[in-house]
Amino acid sequence: MIPDSNDPRWRRVLTTQSDLSAASLASRILISRLRREVEGSPASLAEKITVLRAFFAKNSFAHADFARF
Repeated sequence: MIPDSNDPRWRRVLTTQSDLSAASLASRILISRLRREVEGSPASLAEKITVLRAFFAKNSFAHADFARF
C-alpha cells in the first residue's frame, strides 16, 4: 500500500540527498528531477510529492523502491 501524501517519508525523499543507488533507474531519474525542482522552488514540495506518489501508485515495480526509503 502506498502511504498518504502527508506521510513524512515523501518529504524526506525529496528534501534530502539520500542515496538512491538501490532504487530502480526510473525511480532514481524521477526523484532526482523532483529534488532539483523542489530545491529551486521549495513552495512546490506538495505538488512534487503528489507527482512522486502517483508514480509509485501507478508502477508496481517501484513499490520495492519505496520500501527502501
